[in-house]
Amino acid sequence: MSSLRSENIVPATSKTPIVQTTSKGIVTALVAFLIWGSFPFYFKQLSNYNAVEIIGHRIVWTFVCLSVVLILTKRWKWITTVKANPSLIVITFISSLIIAANWLTYVWAVNANQILEASLGYFISPLIGILLSLVFLQEKLRPLQWTAVGFAIASVLIQVYMLGSLPWVSLVLSLTFSVYGVMQRRTPLQALDALFLETALLLPICLYWFMTAKVTSSSISFWFSSDIWFLMLAGPITLIPLLLFNKSTKMVAFSILSFMNYLTPTLIFLLAVFYYHEPFDAQRLMIFSLIWIGLFLFSIDLWQNRPSKLLKKQILVNSQL
Repeated sequence: MSSLRSENIVPATSKTPIVQTTSKGIVTALVAFLIWGSFPFYFKQLSNYNAVEIIGHRIVWTFVCLSVVLILTKRWKWITTVKANPSLIVITFISSLIIAANWLTYVWAVNANQILEASLGYFISPLIGILLSLVFLQEKLRPLQWTAVGFAIASVLIQVYMLGSLPWVSLVLSLTFSVYGVMQRRTPLQALDALFLETALLLPICLYWFMTAKVTSSSISFWFSSDIWFLMLAGPITLIPLLLFNKSTKMVAFSILSFMNYLTPTLIFLLAVFYYHEPFDAQRLMIFSLIWIGLFLFSIDLWQNRPSKLLKKQILVNSQL
């Protein structure tokens, strides 16, 4: 799953733009979420490769695809922003390491038959995200949000107690996804521009690793063989759903898009249980149930504080003054 600013649906505020929902927007967002949710199919086909090697190719080919997009659209205004704020290079490099860690953990989980843990991580992410908003963005949490976070914490503690292990895959995915989201909310760069700069900063590291590591991609002949084509797909597979999602944000209301965001971990969960037949016993059902209850409460809070409702309330208050 790609982890970009626009993917991290944040709690609604009165400053969130009001967008009219269209059927085209719903379909566009649905396709994006379905592609993200189908990622296990793709990464399973790459199980013969080293997980770091796969992520190296994902960074390289995402950079190539983004370069083409930026050149065709003449999207270079972000360079002025970076020149005016040189510290963005350091911040972006840190965020690039975080997104790389998220991608690496996800690919490892898929090829290590830990897809269920991966889905749990992305279910937890919205709840971890609002907790981080409290810590780093000084946002005040509402009662339902506190309750939702409490269910997420309880699910982790119960897994440690009942299964005797810390769900590190879920925690790494949710923490990196959420921290990345918080960082992206503090940067003036748009999602596409930020991802281009992130992959550009990681590109030399990836190429050096390919040159020194003893993996398939270390051979120059491999880069000119037909075997590389499937790895090259990592670029468009990363970029296409992002473009679709960014487009949908202008055609789908924030509250609806927030609920649709659950489609990706739900599809990953269904694939893990019913297609890849990963173990799902009563203990895991209890753990997931706690998360689902937390997300249900979180969704109620989102709906109660959706931008359109807040705007109507503000208009009503102003009319009474």
